Formats: sequence, structure tokens, C-alpha cells
Amino acid sequence: MAYLLAADIGGTKTLLQLSAVSGEVLASQRYVSADYQDFEQILTAFLAQAGGHYQIDVACLAIAGPVNANSAKVTNLPWQIHADKITTTFDIAKVILCNDFEAVGYGVDALEEHDLLTLHAGQPAPGPRALIGAGTGLGQAYLVQQADEWQVIATEGGHTDFAPTDRTQVRLLEHLFERFGHVSYERLVSGSGLETIYHFLRDYRQYEEDSDCRLAMMKADAASVISEFARKGEPLAKEAMNLFFSIYGAQAGNLALTVMPKAGLYIAGGIAAKNLELLEKAEFIAAFLNKGRMQALLERIPVKVILDPEVGLNGARLLASKAMYN
Repeated sequence: MAYLLAADIGGTKTLLQLSAVSGEVLASQRYVSADYQDFEQILTAFLAQAGGHYQIDVACLAIAGPVNANSAKVTNLPWQIHADKITTTFDIAKVILCNDFEAVGYGVDALEEHDLLTLHAGQPAPGPRALIGAGTGLGQAYLVQQADEWQVIATEGGHTDFAPTDRTQVRLLEHLFERFGHVSYERLVSGSGLETIYHFLRDYRQYEEDSDCRLAMMKADAASVISEFARKGEPLAKEAMNLFFSIYGAQAGNLALTVMPKAGLYIAGGIAAKNLELLEKAEFIAAFLNKGRMQALLERIPVKVILDPEVGLNGARLLASKAMYN
């Protein structure tokens, strides 16, 4: 029997799945990426937990970072991943590396209606699709249809220059420019970016910070804590989330103008999916549409949130399955 390995490797978490080529899932596991020195340690632990001996025919590793042929660097971790090394160390016949948003793109086609939430209905028409997703970083990709298949093109568009759209965002840009020199959208539309926005607003608005929120941020993931307190209505956390989603929506609109995804723009990543109520109430769609003379054009583009947290893993498995026959 042929066996496939799929991996979704990110700065926060790494998902692994072992399956038969028939589709039967034999083992699946989630790991905290920062707990391991490199990906090889995670894969060793996973295969030991899976038990038995499986001769893996194809592995597809979806990596949150740029891929250069047979090697890749995880953007938010000091991990270098080399396909040849994985092939030799683990005796895998074929190892494919791809950008994590390339895998998400291939996973989109397998989504059911219940895996999606429509933020803006638009007027879907034949044409490209686009993907954007904030998590540890900010991923972007676009899809074009060729014959009966979608071809996914990964990008590093999350690292384009941040462009403020109001006075508060201008002050935010000035604040970050002093710290970093170059300020990309990923500096703000990411988990660490949400924390940055929170601290900026605390000082800029001179908020009296909620002591429970401050203490919780010291003990746990700051972005998750800010989201939790925003859902409870805490003023500073709520304003931080609103500003975060406004900047997020503006960059989604920039991507839409660049790609013209008439078949839809899809929002991936854990931050949106875990904060749907805040997302729907925030200025995301207003910022998405706020493109002056191009607003009417963007009003036609459907915008949907991907609810399936394993869409990238599923896309990696699909790519591994295709590689069996190529």
C-alpha cells in the first residue's frame, strides 16, 4: 500500500498527517513549533507516535515562508528545511516543499459550504481567486483556473509596505518606523501585530489598561488574550481589534485590486476564524471597499472566511496525492 505524509509547518503550530493513498487517515497530530529545535525533531516524534513501519511514498511539506526549489526557511522560526535531507533521513521516496498558502489554495477547492462564512456576497463571476490570512504572519496567494484545475501561485505580499488610511494609522506608522525602519503589513496584520497595535493605542489614547488583561498577557499568548478581552467588551482590547481588522481589510482590498479575484477572495488564518463576531462587527469590509473610484469594482467581489483549521494540511495531502502519479 502507498502512504502519504502531509505537513502544515507554521511559526506557531505544525500539523502532521499520515494517510494511505486511498484517503484513510492513519495518524494526525498537532505540535507547538517553538518547542522543537527543528522540523526533523517533530517528524521523528510523529513517526514514533504513529507506530508501526510505514514506507512513505510522497511527503508534501507546506511551509510558512519562501520556498526556493528544494529548500525553505520558516519566516518566524530559525528553521531551515531541505527536501534532500528529509528524503535521506526518513527514507521517503519523494519530498515536495511548497509555501503554506499554496497548500491552502489547493485546499480551498475541497471545502464544503459549511466550511465557509460569507462576509460580503458580491457578484461571483469566472476569474481568479485570492487568499489572505493572518496568523503568526500574513500569507497571501492567488489562484487561476487552467482547464479543470486551479493553479495556485504563492506570494510574499504580506511584506509589502504598510499604507495608513487615517490619522491614527499615520501615527502608528511613525511609531513603527522609528523601531523597524521598514514597516510591512505583516508587522500589524499578525499575532504580534495585534499586540503592537494594543500597546500603541494604550499609549496614544492614554488608556488605563485593564489589570486582568495585562496580567493574562504576561502568562499566555498576548494576541489570544487581547481577542478574549475584546469579546468581553474591554475598551482598549476592543479598539485594538477594530483597528487590526480595519488594516487587515485595507490590505485585503489591495490584494483584490491587484488580482481582481472575481471568483472570490478567501480569508484564512486562525485570527479571523476565532473572532468571527468581532470580524463581522469591525470595519473589515468597509476598509476592503474603501478604494475611492474603485469601490464599485470591489463591491462585486465575494469575500468569504475559511472556517476549516486544517485547510492547509488538506491541501498538502492533495498535492502529495497528485505527486504519486507525476
